[in-house]
Amino acid sequence: MTRTAGLALPALDDGDLRDFPAAIICVTCGRTDCVGCTAPERRPAATPWESSGAPVWRRLWQTARLATVDGETFFAALQDGSVASALGFAFSCEMLAIASLALAWLPVVYVIAPHFVEAVATDQERRGAVAFALSAAVPILAVMMVVLHVLWAGGLELGLRLGGAKGRATHCLRYALYSCGWDLVTSPFGFAAGWASSGLRGATGELRAAVRIPRFATVAYIGRARNVSERKGRRALRVAAMLTGSVVVAGAVALGVALVVVFT
Repeated sequence: MTRTAGLALPALDDGDLRDFPAAIICVTCGRTDCVGCTAPERRPAATPWESSGAPVWRRLWQTARLATVDGETFFAALQDGSVASALGFAFSCEMLAIASLALAWLPVVYVIAPHFVEAVATDQERRGAVAFALSAAVPILAVMMVVLHVLWAGGLELGLRLGGAKGRATHCLRYALYSCGWDLVTSPFGFAAGWASSGLRGATGELRAAVRIPRFATVAYIGRARNVSERKGRRALRVAAMLTGSVVVAGAVALGVALVVVFT
């Protein structure tokens, strides 16, 4: 018996201490009475492009095709996510589309100017100049196309906010960047990839879907993803068209003036 501050306390031996089990704390929930936690479920990727495991070319084509063939559902259910990932998708689509378009024009150029093509093929200096011009032109044009999609996103977001919709600038930007998949499907590369995967009839169907989908997908995005009425949605589309068109016209005029100044 132990006496402390006038109170008698029973003495504890080693056997008594062994009767109390050690406290075990769950590393998931932090509780001592946990009966077994399960790890939190991973949120599925917003798009095939943002998933992991499959090769990058397969993820690129799957996303572009999904945004085209099933574009209404794709853009209506588009989740928030990484803008950088969507930007990488957009730039990859435009690079492939423009490069394949340049290759597809080679036979046409040969028919129109065969002597020029033969001179380039036989002259190393000319070959280098043409290769340098193409290697510079393809990424520049790809950047310009992505910028046009970004401008469209800015105009659409402005129109939606003017119509009273809650601001979701990054979400609208992801919508515009993933719409670059339409450009890939309608390119020579997209037609060839569709032919290889689903035959000539499938490739032709995908091409027809790519021509129709911009309007339907945009309406689905505005009405379902942003929950905006049809009347306000039409107003937002007008604002986006006016803003994008004004920038394009201003850029074309500035380029024309610059060319006149350089060559005069």
